[in-house]
Amino acid sequence: MEFFADLESLISSQDTTNESAAQFLAEIGSPSVSIAILDHGSITSKCISTVGGDSETLFQACSISKPITGMAAMRLVQAGKLQLDSKIVQLLPDRVISILETPHTKVLLQQITVRHLMSHTSGITIAHFSGYTKDAPDIETVLSGKAPANTLQVKVQGLPGHSLSYSGGAMTVLQIILEAVTGKDFPTLVKELVLDPLGMSRSFYTLKDGEKNVATAHFTGYTPCDVQWHDLPEKAAAGLWTTPTDLLKAVRAIQQSLKGDVGKEFLDKEIAREMLEEVHTTMALTWVAPKDPGDAFMHPGSNDPGWQCFVMGYADLKNGSGVQKLSGRKAWDGCGISIMTNSAAGFTVWAKVFHAITYLKGWVSLPYIDGGGPFVKIPLCARGAKISERWVEWKGSWRDAEKELVLESNEDEPVLLFGKSVSAKLVPAAIPSIEYAGSGKSINLVLEGLEMMLRLGWKDGNRDIELWYDGVPTRLLHLSRVD
Repeated sequence: MEFFADLESLISSQDTTNESAAQFLAEIGSPSVSIAILDHGSITSKCISTVGGDSETLFQACSISKPITGMAAMRLVQAGKLQLDSKIVQLLPDRVISILETPHTKVLLQQITVRHLMSHTSGITIAHFSGYTKDAPDIETVLSGKAPANTLQVKVQGLPGHSLSYSGGAMTVLQIILEAVTGKDFPTLVKELVLDPLGMSRSFYTLKDGEKNVATAHFTGYTPCDVQWHDLPEKAAAGLWTTPTDLLKAVRAIQQSLKGDVGKEFLDKEIAREMLEEVHTTMALTWVAPKDPGDAFMHPGSNDPGWQCFVMGYADLKNGSGVQKLSGRKAWDGCGISIMTNSAAGFTVWAKVFHAITYLKGWVSLPYIDGGGPFVKIPLCARGAKISERWVEWKGSWRDAEKELVLESNEDEPVLLFGKSVSAKLVPAAIPSIEYAGSGKSINLVLEGLEMMLRLGWKDGNRDIELWYDGVPTRLLHLSRVD
């Protein structure tokens, strides 16, 4: 647990009010932050909380339910009971087909495959489900959009295979297909195909009667939501209750399958590779797995009224070995991170904690997703860390559009000047540096007291600065130097 002591020390050092790590995390968004780390196959965990809880406390997995569903589907593919390119109309009950089709889309519905559903390229509607406080409707009522469903009818609105359109509706259709193929209800089939084989003993699609170790939803780190949680009949899309430790058991199983570890294969190697092969715009089959640079597979999650979470596993997706090499040695082989929060404001919290973990571990920084995404969230400060003396090579004026910024020194420490009289002190950022071939590593600096960061690096062999604005994750500004 020494690592978690270091992590909590970094978190609690963010200001001078002597707050604990739990108090600081509550201040920036979430009363509970449950963390698990997979380090070369071994999992350790910690729940940092101001309201109680431990590493066995259950959280809603939100959309991370989707890749767990996907793993069940791939087990059926492996067993020959399901084909990825089967047309869904061949697998669905007629009554469900009649709900999904309209006179204008009947022909398109005939073209949708299981692969389309799992890669979010089916053109089927409804990205997100909110769940219910009581009297949740059955799944076919949800698809129909009839009362008491709180979402519109699930139907086709795009061309199958044409583009990425994130769809909880498509995953709900997959839920019905898996039940039809196996003849079992969804919680039972996923328990048999995934949860039990992987020892995910703290993972449930329905909370057990009397279960007390359950986190409750919050709006912020201080304010509980009006209800403890919502129930989701759309289980395949967002209905899993679990822990970060259990999610990393699933990640570990995929990593072992990619490597073909004898006796540890949850999936055949080729099946695992197919699951993580990017289909469209970073999306593989239920996992986000960008092929460039091909470092990791992952999935975020967000449920109403107050849950935000994330899981990630490193893997070499370019050659399918599951092993990365750095300077002739295995680097983050068998490593991963899962973070779960019980707050609507937990997105920023888990992103900052994620950066801090990879910084302390010395693991590779992850790529930007869809032009930005969670990894552009501004990291914590790494107080006490030494700034590379090379930062002075970037001193001078830089311009973005009509704004001029000046990187200068104040008593040998870097500051960023805005106009003639406003300046911000720059401190080390708790985020891994990135390596620029032939040039060196980036120097990452947070503007103290602000949600902004500078990344000093190179582009096309020339010195370059990225200016990160929190809240505008797609806006990475490459500044041109003014000599």
